[in-house]
Amino acid sequence: MMFRKLGRDQRGNATIDFAFAFPVLLTIMLGTLQMGQYLHTSGALRHALGEGVRLAKVDPTASTTQIEREVRDELVAIDKDNILSLKATRGTSNGAKYSRIAIRYKLEPMIPLIPVPPITVSEEKTVWLPV
Repeated sequence: MMFRKLGRDQRGNATIDFAFAFPVLLTIMLGTLQMGQYLHTSGALRHALGEGVRLAKVDPTASTTQIEREVRDELVAIDKDNILSLKATRGTSNGAKYSRIAIRYKLEPMIPLIPVPPITVSEEKTVWLPV
């Protein structure tokens, strides 16, 4: 008799449902925020590299140091202290001149209370230079 009464009691169902659903919703929200942060950083890096290769193409006399400075100057929305490496190179392949810029960036995760290693974002752009 007591178990039937307890089985029909609906009080507290919402609390139990919320307790099961909350960790899943929190994980989805944090994952979405982390993915957005990654995409923002990747887009900022690609934009800065694009400006660097544009300088290399427009000004053939620009040194690799000037190109790297241009890339750093274009990184306005992210922390420049987290740049792991930035390398601009010029060369020739099959008689055609090119300029290549590669960057590696350390992205700090936004996940609280869980020790997560940093994410390394790498981007590279190559442009063929006029002869």
